[in-house]
Amino acid sequence: MSNNYLTLSSQETTVICDPVFSEHDPLAAHDYVILTHLDNDALDFLADYDEQKNVYVSFEFYKLIQKLIAVKLLAETQVQLKIIPYQYPLTLGDIRLTAFPNDDGQFGSFALLATGPEKTVGYCDAVYTHGNHNKRIKRWKKIFQQSQLDILVLGSKISPLTKNQNALSENGMQEMLTKFITKNNANAPLTALLSPFNPERLYRYDKTAKLNQTPIIWNKNYLQLLQAFYPYAEFYGAENLPLTSKSALVQSEQRHQLAANKIFTDPAVLHPEAISITGLIYQKQLCALSQSELHDFTEYLAADQVIMKEDRSLNQNHLIPQKWLQSLALTI
Repeated sequence: MSNNYLTLSSQETTVICDPVFSEHDPLAAHDYVILTHLDNDALDFLADYDEQKNVYVSFEFYKLIQKLIAVKLLAETQVQLKIIPYQYPLTLGDIRLTAFPNDDGQFGSFALLATGPEKTVGYCDAVYTHGNHNKRIKRWKKIFQQSQLDILVLGSKISPLTKNQNALSENGMQEMLTKFITKNNANAPLTALLSPFNPERLYRYDKTAKLNQTPIIWNKNYLQLLQAFYPYAEFYGAENLPLTSKSALVQSEQRHQLAANKIFTDPAVLHPEAISITGLIYQKQLCALSQSELHDFTEYLAADQVIMKEDRSLNQNHLIPQKWLQSLALTI
């Protein structure tokens, strides 16, 4: 059994959370699947999972996947997606699961509170404390703290980095776009490489560019995606060019298409050289906490035991407390 993902078992049912596919290690036997966040492992799961089991995701996750498929930015999936409502218990067998909205820098993530006959487990893969929704994190932390957790399971993306780096905030990303626009010649062609996996961030880029008199010209796929999430906002595309602006920022899906132009690369993207849309799912180390922040984080939640889920898909040199690397197969 893999130790890359969380397994919650009771006498009646087994739930796996954020499973990771491996050629050498088949998924643990299970009745249900929970995907708490969107990352490369989740995309792999949506592409490869072929069992007829219910897979629960947040409404935002569900809507984004459906819209990405509809605008041809993501291949169709045969997975049976179901929505787990926020802050309303979902009972699967004798395990009660409650999802709480979270912020991990991607779209539609949640923290999960699982209560079984024997134990209460809190699970969150990552938190982005410099994002747009810090209040979400504070709310679920308070509920977890009040729930007197037996076990707290965290993802290793929040563990400290071996080398300190300046935190990249959502506001900082917008400031970087402003600086890019202001320092480049308004008469020169400007282009942008942006990830489609966070419509909220795209919407903010659009507003920032307009404020700087250099609106983004979206390609058809991204334009349709934004219109699906923000139907009352005005976005520019090839058939709806701005009439009053002297300069514009042309959005493109692939970096190799941009070689001749000055490029703004989404600061959150880890692999800007990605040759496919799914490669833009990888994020930089947005969620790493300092040693003191991680200590305060876990002390506040006051769980009897802390377990860390090691994210082996990213080589980002995190300092993971070895005492927390324990089995993720839990009986609750």
